[in-house]
Amino acid sequence: MTRPPGTHLSPEEIDSWLSGTLAQDWQQHLDQCQACLERARTEREIVDGIAALPLISPAAGFSDRVMAAVAIPDPFAIRSLQATQRRLFATRKSMALAASLTLLLLGSMAGSIAWSLTHQETLANIGTWLQSQGGQVAWLSLRGLASNLIEQPWYGGIRSLLDNPMQLALGSALASSVYLGGLLILRRLLALPTQQVAHAGM
Repeated sequence: MTRPPGTHLSPEEIDSWLSGTLAQDWQQHLDQCQACLERARTEREIVDGIAALPLISPAAGFSDRVMAAVAIPDPFAIRSLQATQRRLFATRKSMALAASLTLLLLGSMAGSIAWSLTHQETLANIGTWLQSQGGQVAWLSLRGLASNLIEQPWYGGIRSLLDNPMQLALGSALASSVYLGGLLILRRLLALPTQQVAHAGM
């Protein structure tokens, strides 16, 4: 490759010189250019200095000491619980308040259990009353639905039809005839031969 006039060695070309693969024309420029030669020698000193550095390996137990010194953060829930505990037990007043709330809760639970054990008959009566009230509500709802049904304008016609067996039989026969006629018409429509439609291009 021909070197353009007035150009100096690039970092890649200096790396090539350090590795001994620099092209001949660039080597001639390096021999004649004092600036490039000083830069190349500086790079050589840096590379040689790095290569002369001793290899350093960590001492035995280094990783264990590092991990022991690392503070692993607690989860948020644990921190919140610990903070709450510190606030509750910070003073005697807060400790007394926490103890009072605990005793109140336990006393309420114990009182509820004791009352339930000593008033089983009362609980049974309450259950019976609730059951009877539920039955009455259901019966009233059913009566309201029946009353609403009776007030409909078509209820009288259906009631008279049900009271007259002859009219009921005639109505049933008429409905059956209409249903069978519809089935026959549908069957005839499905049995019609399919006409082949001529292709538009024929």
